Amino acid sequence: MRYKRFSIELSKNYMAKLFRCPEQNDEFDFTLHWHREYELIYVQKGSLTVRKLDSENILTDGDVYFMNSEEVHSYSGFDENSRFIVVNFPPKAIQPYFENPQDILTFKIEKGTLAFNKISTSLKALNECKNLEGRLETLKIRAILNNTCYYLIKYCSHPELTFIKGSDSEDFDCAKSAIIYMEKNYSKAIPLSEIADYVGMTPAHFSAYFKDKTEVTFSRYLRKIRLDHALEDMRKNNASVKAAALNNGFPNVNSLIITCKEEFGRTPLEMKHFAST
Repeated sequence: MRYKRFSIELSKNYMAKLFRCPEQNDEFDFTLHWHREYELIYVQKGSLTVRKLDSENILTDGDVYFMNSEEVHSYSGFDENSRFIVVNFPPKAIQPYFENPQDILTFKIEKGTLAFNKISTSLKALNECKNLEGRLETLKIRAILNNTCYYLIKYCSHPELTFIKGSDSEDFDCAKSAIIYMEKNYSKAIPLSEIADYVGMTPAHFSAYFKDKTEVTFSRYLRKIRLDHALEDMRKNNASVKAAALNNGFPNVNSLIITCKEEFGRTPLEMKHFAST
């Protein structure tokens, strides 16, 4: 069976993504999905229902819940009074501390245990941080995340745990995530390894997958995005060919000219004049 796969963009300040309800509701998808990252939920107030394919868990004030990597889940049962925080972090953030770093461990947090209480206290402190991306509070947040991971690894490892995982089905979701990522970051270098890691694939798998779904290679698709922006820069801002190239991710002028000739059979200047006639 296929389930929607999410690609989670981590914070630039620490290897995690933090979501807080109700401040960031527009950024949260409550539908059935899965992702590579582990997920911790702390409910400060109100209720939140975590639905999995084989169970339903209603969380209320002070509850903590943990989702393993690739576990299929969705959310419901919250209202305008609900207050909760969700923390996502990738396996690679904690794998160096495993006995076998190549493993992706499974965890289970038992309510009433020392680990549950410690993690709950940490997440409560995290939820109380007023600015999750603040320069000074970043230090505090890193310490809280490290403390949480310590108790998770030390006391909550559960290697025999079984659950329903998402499937690496060949749908278009990962291609869409990759395209969105390219549109946001086209002006800088985007190595194949970077975007493959972003969508949770190996470079070789992503390269073959992307070409199958879009019928062009990743590198050509990225050049097309850069070309569109470079030509727009020349038309709207009267940028020179050199400025248009360097401002929109091309390594040099020749790369822009060659790409433009490949796509349109004209140079960038010819395209600019052609568009204005």
